[in-house]
Amino acid sequence: MKRSILAVLLAGFFTLLAVQVDAAGLKKALIIYHNDWGGTPAALKTELQSRGYTVSMTDSATSGLNALTSFSNLLASGDRLVVYLAGHGSNPRWNRSDTSKGTAASHFIEFNTGTLYVSQLAPLFEKIAGNGASLTVIDGSCNGGESVLYGMGKSYCVMATTGVYSPSLTGFPAPSDAIGKDSTPAAFGMWWASHKSASWLNGQIVLALPERINQRLFRNDNTDITNLSLFLRPSIGLLTGLDLGGWNLHYQYCYLYRLIYPEDYAALDAAEKAKFTNSVDTYLSSMHGYSDPAEAFFTRLDSYLNNAMLLNSAAAIYAANSSNAWKTLANDPNWNVTGEPGKYAAQMKGVTPDAYVGASGFMKMAGEIDFLMTVLKTGYAEQEDLLRQIDAAAKDLYGPVNIASIVKLTPVQRAWPPESVEQLKKFNNFEHSLINRFELIDRNLKIDRRNLLMKPTATRPVTQPSVAPSRRPVMRLTPVRNLSQAARPAVAAGGKSDAKQTIELNIQKYEPGFRTVVPVDKVGISHGLIDAMKKQKLEALIGKFKAISPMLYYAKGRISFLLSIVEDSISKAQGSSGCACEQKAF
Repeated sequence: MKRSILAVLLAGFFTLLAVQVDAAGLKKALIIYHNDWGGTPAALKTELQSRGYTVSMTDSATSGLNALTSFSNLLASGDRLVVYLAGHGSNPRWNRSDTSKGTAASHFIEFNTGTLYVSQLAPLFEKIAGNGASLTVIDGSCNGGESVLYGMGKSYCVMATTGVYSPSLTGFPAPSDAIGKDSTPAAFGMWWASHKSASWLNGQIVLALPERINQRLFRNDNTDITNLSLFLRPSIGLLTGLDLGGWNLHYQYCYLYRLIYPEDYAALDAAEKAKFTNSVDTYLSSMHGYSDPAEAFFTRLDSYLNNAMLLNSAAAIYAANSSNAWKTLANDPNWNVTGEPGKYAAQMKGVTPDAYVGASGFMKMAGEIDFLMTVLKTGYAEQEDLLRQIDAAAKDLYGPVNIASIVKLTPVQRAWPPESVEQLKKFNNFEHSLINRFELIDRNLKIDRRNLLMKPTATRPVTQPSVAPSRRPVMRLTPVRNLSQAARPAVAAGGKSDAKQTIELNIQKYEPGFRTVVPVDKVGISHGLIDAMKKQKLEALIGKFKAISPMLYYAKGRISFLLSIVEDSISKAQGSSGCACEQKAF
């Protein structure tokens, strides 16, 4: 008996010793930052120190590279390293058809002093991971998705807070907030894993900025849809770009800016006003340089939304973990998803989990994304047509000769996308102001955008007998057969006609909020007597053009929530051995 007790005690001692040895592994962190990130780097330092990390902070690219080089020679199996790149990122991918991994090597991050390229960082990351250390990297810069793309298939975890050719926000999100929700040791796992730090971080991003669909938490999962998402999400954002509150009309210097946004134009100085000499054809051609390559990504998304076998597998993953999927998306671990499904309805653009219950609910998500994408593409086409009509009406009102005297054959070089940090800050503030402007118009006109978005299909029967009437989505979907079979996923029936009707109804409701009086003395066009009827026609067309934007923004935000769950579920179904981020402890 005594020997037995002794053996037990010894076994316990050696087990404890093994844990202590493991715990004694080096825990290092490196934060390289730009001052524009405010207190976010310091907050991460504090969080990691509370978890036993020795944290080095520097605003110098050279010092950061030297520190990484030292870590690559020091760290071994059992050690851990967290790297946070909190700087301004470059865009190496000017060709929107370029999806090559090699291009990502040219992405660089700018800190207070100096820059670091992916081509400099990645070999050190690979060496550290190759030595057996657990490595987690967060790229918080603009276009940070390039770091994720380059890290696909690597044995270390790399994440980004935005896709490729995508702006981000300085100091957002704060990684410390997501890390603080998980126990130690943790991992940047998703909502199906025991540790969910990646999904908490994703919830921070999407809940705060659903309209900015290019932003979510990207990981190097090395699955086809993860790769696609890096390009798809920024491409979806392009579908709201023809208007965008006048931003692109301004910085692509289309001459119509002075008519569509006359007050904003009037506030510019003379030197800036002189740049508005690009024709509508020049503007649309430039915008098509972005939007046309996006069609390839939209086609790939369609293939997923109509792949019954893949969606059935993804639906099963969602059904088994749906509560955690919604909690992390709302960034609220205490949310009673079943008891209070509407808690985050306002922030989630009317999306509530009770409308997407179980595997059939996942199929409805796929169907709704399909429909909302059709709305976005239809709205883009309508705005393009209206721009051409506005161009024709302007020539009719002011005379083709007067317009021709403004428009130059040699296009003015565009100022967007900008490389300037100050220009990016300006855009971020502008976008925030634009969203607030839309919400103010909603209140003034008493418009419920969710109801307006789905109204054309709301009166038609929903052929989903397995779903309780109170939980049916307000859109018409094709029937879903038994999910154990190769079922056809739910897709929007009559999508194009319904989307067209949605846009037309949107114009009717919103046009009063976008009535624009074209001044006769502030737009820089010489004229004789103004024909009142022609002027009224021009103003009506401008109102219609601008009235489409609120619904497109709302549809984009709604897609961002639904697509987040669909992307994650499909990626999990496609992945064979899981992502390095779920396997690397921090």
